[in-house]
Amino acid sequence: MGTTKPKGIPFIKDLSGMTQEQVNKTLVSSGFSGHIDRVNWEAYPYKPKVSFYLAHNNRHLFILYKVNEENTCAKYLKDNDAVWEDSCVEAFFSKDINEGYFNVEVNCIGTALVGFGKGRDNRIHLEQDQMKKIKRISSLGREISNNDTLNGNWWLQLTIPFEILGITKGATIHANFYKCGDKCKVPHFLSWQPIHTPRPDFHQPGFFTELKLGIAEKQKKLTE
Repeated sequence: MGTTKPKGIPFIKDLSGMTQEQVNKTLVSSGFSGHIDRVNWEAYPYKPKVSFYLAHNNRHLFILYKVNEENTCAKYLKDNDAVWEDSCVEAFFSKDINEGYFNVEVNCIGTALVGFGKGRDNRIHLEQDQMKKIKRISSLGREISNNDTLNGNWWLQLTIPFEILGITKGATIHANFYKCGDKCKVPHFLSWQPIHTPRPDFHQPGFFTELKLGIAEKQKKLTE
């Protein structure tokens, strides 16, 4: 049997100088797209509509999430707090799942938690100087809401330096993407790739899939 070719994350030109609207349109039109729509646990059937788009420029990984949900909520403003309790989108990455993986969790107003480790326990959070390098822009701004008054149709765009993830151009990474809201009015736990566990658990690198960082056309021609 042949091996499955990794899905590709497209190379795009530098997004600097663009408006945020132009950045979002570029990621939607040129990026790799996926849907976070797997309901893995029958006890949590609620399924908001969630899409994500990926691209890179050999220095940064760009992620755009688009979410349409009910009961959007946000309580946390401090990085590395319990953002998974809010309306939250997540990306877990590894360049080698035997060496550990990153969990990048961001609530709907851009508060982030980033950790690294080999499993759920004893994870090491990024220091604040590193956290500041992860650019986050949300359509909801930075308003805290403990109720259901936030707009349920929102987007979040992340720019993550390669240096933080420990990856280089042309690398193959392993990943899965999630949407959750542990303390939302209607708790939910969705994934891009399926997870086969008895209870909700995103810390499952065995269910990550491969993604290949594409190279620029000029680079491609030089190597052909």
